[in-house]
Amino acid sequence: MNPTTIMRKSILIICMLFAASTAMKAQNSVKLGHIDRQALMLMLPERKAAETKMQEFAKTLDDRLKAMGQEYQNKVTDAQAKAETMTKTEQQVALREIQELEQRISDAQDKAKEDLAKQENELLAPMIERTNKAIKDVAAEGHFTYIFDTSTGVVLFSDGGTDILPLVKAKLQIP
Repeated sequence: MNPTTIMRKSILIICMLFAASTAMKAQNSVKLGHIDRQALMLMLPERKAAETKMQEFAKTLDDRLKAMGQEYQNKVTDAQAKAETMTKTEQQVALREIQELEQRISDAQDKAKEDLAKQENELLAPMIERTNKAIKDVAAEGHFTYIFDTSTGVVLFSDGGTDILPLVKAKLQIP
């Protein structure tokens, strides 16, 4: 899905929610709340440990890529130094080895990005689950009909509502 399609669907959903909430007002009072989920995630005490693990993991991957880069540079330098004394076949073999190493480096970069994203998801998943539970608990206790995440930009208009961030922080025992 492209960003325009996602935005259109988001706007449609928001419009439907507001239309539904207007219809529901006649029957029941609708209570809206909002939270800056990104700010909440940054406040979690376990976030620092997760960031440290991510940085260590990223450094390990970076070190591997740097070693491969150094190997590549050595091969290129060696091939250039010996180019005048190499036979045509030796030059072709050296060129093929350099191209294969370039491909391995490219593959390793792609794999590193993939591994880094996977590691981040693994570290964030428990925090997301924990905050989801706290948000749902606060919503239930406060009898909120809808809670909007202001950090995603989904809220197009807000005239008040209740910021539940302090309540969720208290639920999670974050100072």
